[in-house]
Amino acid sequence: MKTLQQKNDEHSKLIAKERHSALYLALSLFPLFVIFGYDFYQGLVGAESLGFHPALVVIGTLLFGLPFLAIGQMLILPSWLKLTLYVFIQILFASLWFLDGLLWLAIIPLIVIFGILQYQLPEIRKSVEKNENAT
Repeated sequence: MKTLQQKNDEHSKLIAKERHSALYLALSLFPLFVIFGYDFYQGLVGAESLGFHPALVVIGTLLFGLPFLAIGQMLILPSWLKLTLYVFIQILFASLWFLDGLLWLAIIPLIVIFGILQYQLPEIRKSVEKNENAT
């Protein structure tokens, strides 16, 4: 009975991780929604749109969002803090790059997160080794 309960608990944890991953992936696409929504709104009001090519918007969003997503998942932080920071940085990225045209400033949070990852890398390796030894 205990082993069945342990398997159920492990399965519940895996499902929760999958839900979190799906949420983060949807948040990775946030700049797409902002830019295309803004252009759509500007088209409705008759004002000039931003003028970015849709392929540039998609590629730029993926080149920022996916590495940030991968790095962010490895960080040792509480999940609520990861989610809050991820939403804040995605909003910052969308506003700085697409709305203000400051690409160099929009990339700085990615560099900071990479620096935090390098700082936490020894602890991450220890936890991975511990998990591998436990199975």
